[in-house]
Amino acid sequence: MSDQNPYQTQPTEQYPPQQYQQQYQQPNEPAHQPAYPQQYQPQPPAGSLDPYAVPKHDPNAAPTNTLAIVALVLGLTVPIGGIVLGHIALSQIRRTGEAGHGLALAGLIIGYAYTALVFLAIIAYIVFIVAIFGIAGFAGMSGVGHSSAGYSA
Repeated sequence: MSDQNPYQTQPTEQYPPQQYQQQYQQPNEPAHQPAYPQQYQPQPPAGSLDPYAVPKHDPNAAPTNTLAIVALVLGLTVPIGGIVLGHIALSQIRRTGEAGHGLALAGLIIGYAYTALVFLAIIAYIVFIVAIFGIAGFAGMSGVGHSSAGYSA
């Protein structure tokens, strides 16, 4: 057996190697120059802004009313509880000046909307049941759907 690799390509002298070499050069200037000079914003000195800094608590900020938070949560889960606690929270917020007026109001609105949807669904269900029994009763009284074959009078 021969020591030569049958898959090894033999160089051919048909094409000189310099034809395959292309010279790529970076242009000295970019292809597109803006019509105006670019202005850069000055950067703050290093260390002046910490991206991991914890925001400072404002000691003068009013605390959020706890019942307002609970009213929002109950407005989404138990709408009657959201309505009741929303009203209580709004009166406390008016009296004490606490924050959370928007939370209490959202709990009230969501609670009322959810309750209205539940009542509409119950009314639609009752109307549907009455209609079904009305149609079934009407069909039973008129004899529709019953065959009289086999019965002789």
